[in-house]
Amino acid sequence: PAAFPAGTKVEVRDLFYATPARLKFMKSPRTETQNVRDVIERLAMAYPDVSFRLTVDEKEALDYPSTNGDLYERRLSRLQQVMGREFAENALRIEAEREGIRLSGYASLTTLNRGTNQHQYFFVNGRPVKDRLLIGAVRGAYMDFLAHDRHPMLCLFVDLPPETVDVNVHPAKAELRFQDSAIVRGLIVDGLLHAIAQAGHRASTSVADQTLQSFQVPQSAPRWDGQYRQGTFAANASLRETPPAFYAAGNLALDTA
Repeated sequence: PAAFPAGTKVEVRDLFYATPARLKFMKSPRTETQNVRDVIERLAMAYPDVSFRLTVDEKEALDYPSTNGDLYERRLSRLQQVMGREFAENALRIEAEREGIRLSGYASLTTLNRGTNQHQYFFVNGRPVKDRLLIGAVRGAYMDFLAHDRHPMLCLFVDLPPETVDVNVHPAKAELRFQDSAIVRGLIVDGLLHAIAQAGHRASTSVADQTLQSFQVPQSAPRWDGQYRQGTFAANASLRETPPAFYAAGNLALDTA
């Protein structure tokens, strides 16, 4: 035992030393490292006021310092650390409540989307989950704005009384069973649609930058010097030199009406 007032430090060594039978279920070091990273990222999103640092083979893989401000400011700052600056600059604040169930978080503009739903994070009472009901609710909210193979980026938090949700459906507790799933789904759909409607025609910064660049004059294009010039129109030489016998033979009919 030793005092560690700065926080909590967890160190794991020789996890499978005494149980070699489990070693065969391990995947490549890169895959297992990514799985650990995913767990740390989700914990960091749930607790923005806590600092997280991940070290793998004596190399720093993640470093998320604690954030300041109110709850929404702390969450957005943490989401910028995890999901990137582009998401933070194009995120819509989500806030809704219905029958004791509260929805909060951030979702991307419709113009900021990805080809997979890997950038969708859900938390129920602070627990990270991967529930099909929540994923389906998001798809239903964006179905009129995105193609079927495009997915928004988001991080949503659902808080509800613990007795209204069963967390023992999945061995890893990744899936849930809500007492009233229709209310939860409707709350998510309505909350997202309201935020999208409030944003109006606002486009993501990446789309706006691409649009502006498309209007820029190429460097190689000649610029007008402000002077108008007169020129003489010259018909095609082959038509000018066509012999009169060609027309006399009826090869070209002219309408003189």
